[in-house]
Amino acid sequence: MDKKYLITVRGTQSVDGEQETEELTTTAEYTTRGGKRLLKYREYGSLDGKGEIIVTNVLKIDGDCVTLTKRLDGRTGQMVFECGKRHQCMYANEVGNLTIGIYTESIVDTITEDGGTLEIEYTIDFNGGFESVNYILITLKTEE
Repeated sequence: MDKKYLITVRGTQSVDGEQETEELTTTAEYTTRGGKRLLKYREYGSLDGKGEIIVTNVLKIDGDCVTLTKRLDGRTGQMVFECGKRHQCMYANEVGNLTIGIYTESIVDTITEDGGTLEIEYTIDFNGGFESVNYILITLKTEE
């Protein structure tokens, strides 16, 4: 029998001294493929009451590199996190895709098939300028 999981994604963004935190808890799938761990979960919502938006997220943990792929309305965006490196990424959101730079400060990963956490600290820049400081805490638990 397959295990069932709950995932909580808590993201904090700091810009010019202002801080905003969002949290999502939903069901998730956990698999391994070729030594990589994959977490798949969906976000549900609406854009100004104009219908339901479904975002499919796949988080791939591959050694020291974490990739988050988001699929939304036929668009695919990808964020790449790798300690001490900056990656130029395409971020998919409700209004289109944005090109952003992501510099990862730290990754702490304890996720296994029994659950655990993944913490990522990173900055985002747009055109090498505007910057935000970000922190993601992902908690994976097996459902009782």
